[in-house]
Amino acid sequence: MVLVTDIKRTVYKGDKKKEKEITGFYMDGYLMKNLNPIPQFLKKSWDCVGIVSGRGKVRVGKSTMAAQVCYYLAWLLAGGQMEVDDKNKILEVKKPTSPVRFNLKENVVFSAEQLQSQAMALYEKYGKNQVIMYDEGRQGLESARTMESLNKGMEDFFQECGFMGHVIIIVLPNYFKLHEDYAVARSIFLIDVFADKNFSRGYFNFYNERQKEYLYFFGKKRVGVTAKYMATNESFWGRFTQWLPFNKEEYDEIKKSAINKKRRTRTERNLLLMRNILIWLLVKRGKWKNNEISKAMKADWDFDFSTDRIQHIISDMNEIKLKEKGF
Repeated sequence: MVLVTDIKRTVYKGDKKKEKEITGFYMDGYLMKNLNPIPQFLKKSWDCVGIVSGRGKVRVGKSTMAAQVCYYLAWLLAGGQMEVDDKNKILEVKKPTSPVRFNLKENVVFSAEQLQSQAMALYEKYGKNQVIMYDEGRQGLESARTMESLNKGMEDFFQECGFMGHVIIIVLPNYFKLHEDYAVARSIFLIDVFADKNFSRGYFNFYNERQKEYLYFFGKKRVGVTAKYMATNESFWGRFTQWLPFNKEEYDEIKKSAINKKRRTRTERNLLLMRNILIWLLVKRGKWKNNEISKAMKADWDFDFSTDRIQHIISDMNEIKLKEKGF
């Protein structure tokens, strides 16, 4: 492992007593070398998508690894350079020529909708090639509906924001739940984080563009998360530390708040869907007319609900029914 960047940080002993000041943070040398070409890649008008997964598990260090990768890339994009020899011995460290733009407030998001809005905000404020960490850390990603929402959000993002050339690091529990378009075609690397047999955190497998494609297609044919991640060999493996470029307690609190907000939003969507289904049933099976529903809601609940709005709901529900039948 080598010390990367010129960030100043304090190392503490077990009792939180200050021990010493250190320049840089430790990163696996092979990982560093695989990240170094990304600024040149972006100059060719590409965007960069990386994925950090955790074999379907939580609390294995996915967010920590992703944050380290994001900070290092932001440091490179700010003009920093690391020169090492074949044995990963540091030859020279060139400091950035502009501010390193990666912080918890501006560069970390927890939903596809937030990703899209923040990508635009960063583009308008700083221009192209900003680094964003998109942490989809919910255990509920096993749900097909949740994954459908995630993949649809990613589709919308690339349609609207692809021209910005940002670096997007996606953090999610299970790589194989991501749609092929983003798991294979759009992403350029996968980092799979795991704990060893003694449950010690801090290990990862790195898959380059070709290896992650093999992993995705061969793994999809296997049953069980562990079997899927063993479908092909990694490009290399390594270790990482617990260092974060921001306050961990503040990050955990923001993440918890974002997850709770998603739960509330999902409940609201479900209630709205239930209302639309009931209106559709009244029209299709109960043979109610649109104006009858509108008048009844006004008479019994003093609630204005126009016939145009009801017709719009019926049309939307009819489209859903057609999709369910394969049309």
